[in-house]
Amino acid sequence: MSKDYKKAVRNLEALLVNDSHMSVDDISRELADDGVDVKAFLARFDTVVRKGVQHQMRKQAEQEQQEAKSSLKQIFGDLRTKSREELRDLFEKVRQGLFGDHLKQAALARCCNFTGGEVSETELRSWLEDIAAVSEK
Repeated sequence: MSKDYKKAVRNLEALLVNDSHMSVDDISRELADDGVDVKAFLARFDTVVRKGVQHQMRKQAEQEQQEAKSSLKQIFGDLRTKSREELRDLFEKVRQGLFGDHLKQAALARCCNFTGGEVSETELRSWLEDIAAVSEK
């Protein structure tokens, strides 16, 4: 097979554009007459397309895996969508040890400098994110 793949592709394109009325056998014969090893060319083309499709599928699977991991990372679910009340209830459950002693200790450590008063929604969310990070270890 000719190593000049670009020339072979150009010849194939020209042939397909100009002679679309021809049968597959006629096209194969004409390409062979022009010095193209049609079987080798199609085998190489098949390999390139297959590898390209496999690469794209692998890339998509990796992306979906990454998204699944990031959504599963949060033991408490998606904290961004929870209301202030839900965050406060969740934090209280952690403090009571309902999610295990190690998370209770993490909550105590995370909030050891808290002096009381009203806690903002953002602060609650941050505390829970930090505690969730402890559960991943």
